[in-house]
Amino acid sequence: MHNVKKVTDLIGDDGKQYIKEHITELHPADIADIIETLDEEKKKELFNLLHTEIASKVIVEVNEHSRDQILEDINKEKLTDIVEEMSSDDAADLIADLPKEEAKDILEKLHWEDSTEVQKLLKYPEDTAGGIMQTELLSVREEMLVEDAIIQLMALSENIGDVPNVFVVDKNRRLVGILPVRKLLIVKHEMPISGIIDRNVISVNVNEDQEEVANIFKKYDLISLAVVDDDSRLVGRIQIDDIVDVLVEEASEDMLHMAGIYQDEKIMDPPLKSVRMRLPWLVINLATATLAASVVGLFQDTLQAMVILAMFMPIVAGMGGNAGTQALTVTIRGIALGELSFNNAKRAVLNGITIGVLNGVVTGVIMALIAYYWKGNYMLGIVLGLAMMVNLFIANFFGIIIPLVLKWLKIDPAVASSIFLTALTDCIGFFSFLGLATLFIKYLV
Repeated sequence: MHNVKKVTDLIGDDGKQYIKEHITELHPADIADIIETLDEEKKKELFNLLHTEIASKVIVEVNEHSRDQILEDINKEKLTDIVEEMSSDDAADLIADLPKEEAKDILEKLHWEDSTEVQKLLKYPEDTAGGIMQTELLSVREEMLVEDAIIQLMALSENIGDVPNVFVVDKNRRLVGILPVRKLLIVKHEMPISGIIDRNVISVNVNEDQEEVANIFKKYDLISLAVVDDDSRLVGRIQIDDIVDVLVEEASEDMLHMAGIYQDEKIMDPPLKSVRMRLPWLVINLATATLAASVVGLFQDTLQAMVILAMFMPIVAGMGGNAGTQALTVTIRGIALGELSFNNAKRAVLNGITIGVLNGVVTGVIMALIAYYWKGNYMLGIVLGLAMMVNLFIANFFGIIIPLVLKWLKIDPAVASSIFLTALTDCIGFFSFLGLATLFIKYLV
């Protein structure tokens, strides 16, 4: 069944019943992989052959482009059945992506309890704890007996999926503790829940940013986390699989932002949509490139007197750009993981300065020797080496400072840092190299 050509042939011939019977043996992620390799019509045909329960898992696994194609003209009744099979968080994500009228129709067709839960989740921004949590969970009152909690667990387990922990609440549904399911099953059944719970429970506010939620999972090695409202009432839970998705999403977002691309741009988007998203950043880059060119223009006389300097200019700017990108990447990663904050920024800046000086000295000396042996001009080597030292120092220093300043200004560091840093390394690289060359021009010509 992993042979895509075989699947395609079966869809086109009389093998649909065979697919119905045997494709369910595969993991939903594997079915999603097969679907993504098919053309649009075959994707829809194969998806429509899936049982509702399997379809509800596969639709979560396929990429966004394939999902849009499948949902384009899917039968509303089938879509409603699929949504009812999904966990509340996945259902909310799917409905949020539908056109407004279609989403409204699906919510009206859902069982009122499912519809209510999904609508609650849709109120929260998608990048918050509330936006990624699910409402299916097991909560028990602290005055209950273990025996009663086990009965409740058995009654609800089929509807709430994996239950690593039982959340314990008081009469006002405020979270007071947590209890691993394994502990629930090994203690005496007549014991009260209040006597065996861990009251040092970690929770997160429903409005907390998803990136901070991921940091909490990482810090405490969690597999499940309680979500509470402003009054400490339990409203949902977040599972580790949701956090894996968040980490992938945040990493992709930062990578795209550093390239001046918006997160919601997809490879299959219409060209004009991509142009609208990319063009503003390209215009800003054009402005910074023009600024760098104007710096070079200040030294026209020097370049005319010694044209060979133009050959070495890209080396100085390129090395500064590469060093800056290294510093920038490490800094943004440190901010994203919570390793770098304003409290320890001073140490990070000092480290950056040290790294910049050492790398600048080593690469500067290497380049000075190359220039000397290549062109036979010791002063050219000195000028080039000094310019490299200055630019690598600047690149490492501002590779840390710029993201921190943008974070302080509440601007995503991944979005604009590279533009400012490139402008700085180009301008300062050209200025230091050509400025030193102008200063020592009589020793160069």
